[in-house]
Amino acid sequence: MGKLGAAYPIHHASNTKSSHEPLGAAKVSLSSFSAPDLWMKSGRYRDDNPEYRDEPRPRQGLLRTREFLMKDLYTFDAGEIAAFDTYQKVRKGYNDFFNELQVPFLVARADSGEIGGHLSHEYHIATASGEDTIISCGSCKYTYNEELVPAEIRPLTPERPTGHRQGPYQTWFGISRDRSHLYEAILPQSLEAGEGEGPIRKQAQFNTYLIRSLHPDLDLSIERPLHTFLEYWKGKRSSRPVSNTKTLTLPRLTLLCDYRVTEDFIERRDASGLEMPLRRSLSSIIGSRWLRDKAFLDLARPQTGDKCSKCGQKSLKVQQAVELGHTFNLGQRYSEIMGATFATNPSASPATPPTSAVATAPMPNKSTAAKRDTGKSTALKPGHQYFFMGCHGIGISRMIAAVADALADEQGLVWPRAMAPYEAVILATGEHMTAAEEAWDMLTRHEEGMEPVDAVLDDRSRDLGWKLKDADLLGFPVVIVLGSKFAKSRLCEVSVRRLATRQKVSVAHLRDYVASRLAKI
Repeated sequence: MGKLGAAYPIHHASNTKSSHEPLGAAKVSLSSFSAPDLWMKSGRYRDDNPEYRDEPRPRQGLLRTREFLMKDLYTFDAGEIAAFDTYQKVRKGYNDFFNELQVPFLVARADSGEIGGHLSHEYHIATASGEDTIISCGSCKYTYNEELVPAEIRPLTPERPTGHRQGPYQTWFGISRDRSHLYEAILPQSLEAGEGEGPIRKQAQFNTYLIRSLHPDLDLSIERPLHTFLEYWKGKRSSRPVSNTKTLTLPRLTLLCDYRVTEDFIERRDASGLEMPLRRSLSSIIGSRWLRDKAFLDLARPQTGDKCSKCGQKSLKVQQAVELGHTFNLGQRYSEIMGATFATNPSASPATPPTSAVATAPMPNKSTAAKRDTGKSTALKPGHQYFFMGCHGIGISRMIAAVADALADEQGLVWPRAMAPYEAVILATGEHMTAAEEAWDMLTRHEEGMEPVDAVLDDRSRDLGWKLKDADLLGFPVVIVLGSKFAKSRLCEVSVRRLATRQKVSVAHLRDYVASRLAKI
């Protein structure tokens, strides 16, 4: 039992080969260190040291360690169509892998973020402790990360409802990166959601991802955007006379109204809302000239039971999830910068892509801010073309914690067969230990036409009750018990928690029965 802790990641990592080997991928182990000039060339240089975890917080009986394990895949194709075909094969491989685990996973369209490219998908497991928010439609099955806001479902021009809603309302402010443009958004404080037998009222939240997707110049890192906006224009006035109107850039205010906000409220808000205090502040700073525009759209963050913006059905489900894997179709973004080319003309001298383009570009951590650099394309030799690239990754260490969190019950961990350190554990006390050893030998023996069971014998000097609780805590898929009545009945008790079954089985039929149970989990 001593190697049990190490068995989890080692056994699990070996199983991920099923997602990569069918693609013809070659396995390599890359250095943990790479020269900074490679990162500078890629435009994704980070000048801070790697952040190692140092938080001994147990989750479902597991501690997060400082080092975590990733299994990455990099693909290189000669054309865009071939690259897309490879991308779809990788997606199928990942789907097959997660299906083999028999855990409930979600595949969501995702934002490529700093890594780049025009197509990416995330693989998640739903859990209340997850940091990502995944939105899925039970009707049309469209699933996406909340951060994405796909263009095809953006509610740009919703129909405004009839009647008058009188509030109360809530306000949100944002500011542009150049500090000259202020955004104000107005949303009702609560909304009706069609969940359950009838509509209920829920606290409304601003969909800041939607706002940012429509206005990419927004700087959401500013904590006091209104104050920053006024201070910016105060500084502009002190450095440039108001009378010089030809060179003076005018401040701009964009009013984003949720379509459920009434025109009556917009007209009456001068007395108590932003408009009049802001106008006075701006007038005292820069005069009465400033630009203003207004738009109505659906500003509410999606909630379970809302209407799907793609199919129109009230079947949205919003849930927290942990990301287990990610696939990216990168195009030629990095191959152009790194000079990763191939010969298209047989008569041309073969190109030798820098090794950095093939083997040393690590899977970036999307939570770490990167210093962006536009990068410069390398000169393309005659008769050569840049590769179309893809990068894909599965978080081995993260998956262990995520699955443990999602599947654990009140008794302890519940491992899927593909992730468990052992498929079965045999429990017995001293008087039946010889019979337990014989049962273990029978289960693990290699015989023609039969796969051995990966079993472990708990031979610790503890009573049977303690061993049973420990086996449940550790989450073995199959628990085999040689109890107090074994000597008389010669029957073992076989329990499978994921199937909620418990059966008395003779030693002679034990191997066949265990194999049949494992096939179902």
